[in-house]
Amino acid sequence: MRRSIRKASVACGAAFASAAVALTTATGAGAVTTAVAIGGLGTPDMHEVVISPLLGGKLARENDILDGVEWPAQANSPGTGKLTLGQSIKVGITNLGTHFDDAYARLAPGEQFTVVGFSAGSLVVNDFMRVLAADPDAPGKDQVKFILVADSSRQKLIEGGSKYNPKYDYTYQPAPETAYDIDVVTGEYDGAADMPDRWWNFLAVMNAIAGGIYVHVPMMFSDYAAVTPDENITVVTNSKGGVTTTYLVPTKTLPIVQLLPFLKPREAELKAKIDAAYSRNDDRTTTTSVARSFAATADVQDSVEQASSTVETPEVDDASETTVDADEGPAPTKSRGASTAVDTDSDEVSSTDDSEESSAADDEADAADADDAKADADAAKDADDATDATESTDSTKSKDSTDSGSSADASSDGSGSSDSGSSE
Repeated sequence: MRRSIRKASVACGAAFASAAVALTTATGAGAVTTAVAIGGLGTPDMHEVVISPLLGGKLARENDILDGVEWPAQANSPGTGKLTLGQSIKVGITNLGTHFDDAYARLAPGEQFTVVGFSAGSLVVNDFMRVLAADPDAPGKDQVKFILVADSSRQKLIEGGSKYNPKYDYTYQPAPETAYDIDVVTGEYDGAADMPDRWWNFLAVMNAIAGGIYVHVPMMFSDYAAVTPDENITVVTNSKGGVTTTYLVPTKTLPIVQLLPFLKPREAELKAKIDAAYSRNDDRTTTTSVARSFAATADVQDSVEQASSTVETPEVDDASETTVDADEGPAPTKSRGASTAVDTDSDEVSSTDDSEESSAADDEADAADADDAKADADAAKDADDATDATESTDSTKSKDSTDSGSSADASSDGSGSSDSGSSE
């Protein structure tokens, strides 16, 4: 009985193992992809739990294994350790080589694995790519891809050859030219990887220092391919066929404003000054200025055409309506015709000026006629007053006189008085 049970168990075990092997073969379990990741200073090892949410979960979605590389991650500074950055990188290159070979060994035909360097870990990856360039047994171009996040060695500020940094005991070198494809991810205003190349702009430098706090690490958790606009993506193909795609992940709020929130009302003004410290914005600013210039010219042209179609140049009679009272002289030279002439051509301006001169001449003639009419009216009024005075005098004299002869004499005297009144 016991033997029967044992035989049955063995048979079941064999059947299960056979099924497992068959299932593994059918599902292609041998095609294991790996993401090999190396962290920055103070991160000597990256556990799978730490790697998983990075880059918006991209590495976890696209790979079966998340493999962290151990390295000293020191820079002879408080909080990191006594080893210099240069010493740490040498150890990191050796350890990365071991993890790299393991990932390559697990790779199935047609698959690709990824190597990711974060912050100072990017320096390790850059130097490792230089080692691969001299290795005849290195994987093919389609078998491995590199991602560099917050790589401090690819800043425009330190372009132009190798530069030794005595503080870190490390020599920064130009980016290696390799046949492999590389994604370079940089957070805008990140003080560790995006310092202004016009370093004399103190405001931009302070903003980048704040970016080392508010941009450097948070940017590592975003899916760079999804959040980066097209205008912030550049693609360069080198002489070996390697394609380097650079993503400048935008920062919504200036780091200096995040540090000092009371500057929020002036953020637009500050951003314009800070962006001027990055030469990458020169072409973009010029393009924007030209576009705005064309737009402004079109708006002015539309306004001129609209004004020309809605405002009519006044005729001579319209201009004469602006004339002030005759006693105050001719009307001012500025009229509706003059204001409209700004939007018309030189011929219309000349026509308007002629109309104004003609109007002024007519106004002077009208004023002269008005003066003559007023003088005649004054003379007539004086004559009436004199007549009234004469009639009053005649009435008085008629009472004192007793005969018609003296009345006739009084009438004769009144005529003389009338002449005197008129002369006055």
